[in-house]
Amino acid sequence: MRITPHVSWQRLRLTFVSNGTILRIPASCLLVLISSVIVSAQAINESSSLAAGSGAPSSSEGIQKHWNEFGIWGGISFDSPTLIGKTPNSRFGNIGLRYGRVLAASKSVAFEWTIDAVPLAILSNNRFTAVPSGSGFVVTQTRKSVYGWGASPIGLKFNFRRNRRAQPFAQATGGFLYFNEQVPLAGAARFNFTFDFSGGVQIVNSNRRSFMIGYKYQHISNANRATFNPGVDVQMIFAGFSVFK
Repeated sequence: MRITPHVSWQRLRLTFVSNGTILRIPASCLLVLISSVIVSAQAINESSSLAAGSGAPSSSEGIQKHWNEFGIWGGISFDSPTLIGKTPNSRFGNIGLRYGRVLAASKSVAFEWTIDAVPLAILSNNRFTAVPSGSGFVVTQTRKSVYGWGASPIGLKFNFRRNRRAQPFAQATGGFLYFNEQVPLAGAARFNFTFDFSGGVQIVNSNRRSFMIGYKYQHISNANRATFNPGVDVQMIFAGFSVFK
């Protein structure tokens, strides 16, 4: 190793001037100091290599296999297309509690099985009512809100760039909802099946807490178990908070 005394002394002088004191250190002491620093750096590198080789996961390595996720989320619709369901002008919102288990993790992707409990769901749509009037009937249209609860025990979630802070994700879930009245109209069913496809971004920080926001396309249907099955489709925006343990 080549040592330039002028540069070394300049660095020392600048360091000590910043502390308010100027000291002159002999060259032999300087050599001892440099040797000590090199030995210490080598020891730190060796211990870091051993820690990395031990396989112990750290929070900086991203989502790990066998981690558990506990969270809460909520969503609200902004559109009701008729791609599958045939009920226009519907509005839908729900709140969910999540448990997830990371089953596999590759270099950049984490695969998680999720189970969602839905303690509250609200579906609002226009309904037609026939009201007697004289010798006939008058058909009126009113908007009615119906409340329900349910669960989505089947959930497949993929987090991409799992070792980064901002992680795009894609998910599909399936489950059911039970309403206090037949939906979306009389003659349909109170018990309905659900499935959805969603995607968004999940922000995971170093202490394993995360925030997610995304888009969801959800379908609600009684699978022809009742007289009528018009079905409901909604496009939603949702957000949630969770903790990995």
